[in-house]
Amino acid sequence: MCSRTLPDLIGPGTPDAILTAVQTVAERSFFALVEPCDERGFDERAAAVPRWLAATVRFEEGPVVGSMSCVLPEDLAYALFDAFSGRDPSDPAPSRDQVLDLAGEFSNMACGAWLSRSATEWTFRLSPPVVEPERQPALADLVRVFVEVNGLPVAVFVRLLQPQTAGADGA
Repeated sequence: MCSRTLPDLIGPGTPDAILTAVQTVAERSFFALVEPCDERGFDERAAAVPRWLAATVRFEEGPVVGSMSCVLPEDLAYALFDAFSGRDPSDPAPSRDQVLDLAGEFSNMACGAWLSRSATEWTFRLSPPVVEPERQPALADLVRVFVEVNGLPVAVFVRLLQPQTAGADGA
């Protein structure tokens, strides 16, 4: 019989743990500078963003089901693509599908980094990322972390779901 207790993913230290995960991924894999930002600063910068992408990854381990969404400006996704792939600015621009895949991979890596540090004794299954255009980031999730990546606003939202309702809202 297994005596592991369920991981306590949401608590007072969760925003800092998510910030650390995003910083680690952005800085090590995308050569990007990440700075924390408060909600007011995020709102001010977000007003100037014409197009957003929301990249969501679901995670599950036993009764723990949730999702992490990274909501970022589409222009930032293109810049991160260049940094991640080493694309030279004189090369042909990446396709939109490639940029959507990259935004999904950013979210996948951030989610994996956060879960790996927050629940070291658990192995989570991560879904393939779903990336969709978004008009403006929704601010109604359980945990909200705001950052600037290369000076542009990024929001990270985490929610936990009950297993029986996990498929009902599509998150």
